[in-house]
Amino acid sequence: MEFLLIGVALYFLFQHPLELTTDFWLVLLIAVPLIALTVLFPVTLPSMLVSLELVFTFYLVLAFDTATTLWINFFGELIASLLLLRGTRKMAILLNPAIKVVCLAAGYAAFSFVAAWMFEGQESTGYAVIKLFTVGASFFLINHLIINLMLFFRTSHFNRKSCFDALRWEALVYLVVLPLAILGLVIEPFTAVWTLVILMVPVAILTYMIRSFNRLQWANRINQTCWEVASTKELSLIYQKTFQMAQEFTDSPNGLLLELQADGSYRGVDRDGKMVELNGHPLLQLTSASGAVQIINDVRKSEFNIQGIEARSMMLIPLAGQSKVFGILCLWKLSTHGFRKAHRDQLRFLASQVSIILDRNHMYEELERAAVTNKLTGLYNYQYFYDQLNHRFLVTKQQEENLCLFIFDIDHFKKYNDIYGHMVGDEVLRQVAKVIRMVMEPFDVLLARYGGEEFVAIGRMGTTAAELLAEAVRQKIESHQFVYQEHTVKNITISGGIAHLQDHDALSPSDLLEKADQALYWGAKEMGRNRIAVYKAEYDHRLFVDHLTGLHTTHYLRRKLRSLCEQEKHFPIFFLLIDIRGMRRINERYGFERGNEVLVDASFVLKRTMRTDDMICRYLDDEFLVIIKGCSRSEIDVVQARIHDAFAAHPFPPSDLTVTCDITLIHMQSREEEPHIFERIDSSRAHYDQTENLG
Repeated sequence: MEFLLIGVALYFLFQHPLELTTDFWLVLLIAVPLIALTVLFPVTLPSMLVSLELVFTFYLVLAFDTATTLWINFFGELIASLLLLRGTRKMAILLNPAIKVVCLAAGYAAFSFVAAWMFEGQESTGYAVIKLFTVGASFFLINHLIINLMLFFRTSHFNRKSCFDALRWEALVYLVVLPLAILGLVIEPFTAVWTLVILMVPVAILTYMIRSFNRLQWANRINQTCWEVASTKELSLIYQKTFQMAQEFTDSPNGLLLELQADGSYRGVDRDGKMVELNGHPLLQLTSASGAVQIINDVRKSEFNIQGIEARSMMLIPLAGQSKVFGILCLWKLSTHGFRKAHRDQLRFLASQVSIILDRNHMYEELERAAVTNKLTGLYNYQYFYDQLNHRFLVTKQQEENLCLFIFDIDHFKKYNDIYGHMVGDEVLRQVAKVIRMVMEPFDVLLARYGGEEFVAIGRMGTTAAELLAEAVRQKIESHQFVYQEHTVKNITISGGIAHLQDHDALSPSDLLEKADQALYWGAKEMGRNRIAVYKAEYDHRLFVDHLTGLHTTHYLRRKLRSLCEQEKHFPIFFLLIDIRGMRRINERYGFERGNEVLVDASFVLKRTMRTDDMICRYLDDEFLVIIKGCSRSEIDVVQARIHDAFAAHPFPPSDLTVTCDITLIHMQSREEEPHIFERIDSSRAHYDQTENLG
């Protein structure tokens, strides 16, 4: 099609030979540079670039003959193409001048029919105006017809919406161009050939005003886009909006976002969904390091190439904040020199604004991650784990899906700390966490450090699959070589417990956690360590139930207290430490069997006296601990009096034995006190020991 257009244009030119008069040379010397200069500084409008050189074109149509108009426009466009498209193929340089000549020739042909019909070949009133509008309308239609046909046949990016947008915007340009051409015709009798120079003044002013207005409009659009994406943390939406704005501004239908990967490569998806990957090209590294927009005017002459992508010119826009490089926007066109300085300036501003937003979001993500992450191991902390366990428990319960909970514990960890020191112990924790993550994360498992040398995980899988996965972790830890500086820590092993929501009838998240803990303690630790155990119902009475009284054990309380502290409604939590007075004398006088009977009766008294939701534990030998949650101090005073009365009224055997108790009150106002609550309880026990010794 290029050959056809150039051939037709040359035919029309040679059909209208020039008369090389003095006036022609003067017009040539003035008009050609003005047309070329105006073409070199176009106005960027949505979907197109336009210049106001048509002012001179249509003035020449009105004031000069056909040959002069055709040849001067050809030379002006040719010089502009040589300067704009230098280094490209000759056909491309000749194409724009050829299109201009063909459109003008078509306009003249249309006017010849109109003039013959309206004026019968004689010039009269309105002749110039009709000539201008006929040639202008023909030029407008033929120009857009040729351009869109070329897009339609040569590329796959023809867009009907863009076509109509271009028609609309250029129609507005004609509303400016045609009046100025008529103005030139009006003043031409007074200024002669210098009319061209005079017309350059309003053309320059209008070009500057439109360019300034256009820059302001795009700046406002960029600000609006940044305002929209500033309120979101979704990277996909930020990238989509940024990419859309860059494409609209440059009128580039081709492009992709290359996201920086952890290994330093860049990866993106093109508009057809095909994965594109680039490994550390120097130009990409330069773009990221400098933070500057890069324009490649002719891709064929550069070493940068994206496989499978047809491109003649390219623009690389970095999205780089102060903290990290996020990616590079890559746009390209099928023509050389497709991007201009105005594109670079505006997109540099867009990239800087988006980079600030990405930087801020990245900082927030780091802060949020730090808030829920254990610093030593990089795993989630226990609070985040509890929140996720509650959420996943409810969702899984409703949807009847699998949910498994794992607990791992490093065997004999205290021994390694004592032998090698805490720094080596910390390194062991880090490496164990790294191995567990490496084995389990591919199975969509959430991992957390549970505290001390314990790790927990939750995953959507059945009991059999969970046992196989936990066994893989155990074997990997057993075979791992733990080295820190000059120390080699040998024989590191772990034990693990597993509980399943449905298989083991877990009633609550805490119940699921407790059952996994029982499997760890009784099924793995008590059976020799370095093994994985699945929960069994027989474990319940071993760990959490006192064999003499049937009350909860202290171990159960320590586990249960964590879940109690999760809910604010449970506070304040009161602990009633109940000590059987004179228990030593009872054992000495009546024997230990009778003493045990007293403890059993005491537990019966407490069960009968307390509410069903109060927790009663056998704390140590002759002490009991009652946990009451969500009550006032006055209600606790009533409870204490009721316990004293119950002990006084109960007939403890033998008949001559009177059993009384001392009660110490310890209360906890907030969850922050939970790590130290047992120290306070032990301090109260020390007070009892001193009192009994003094007695």
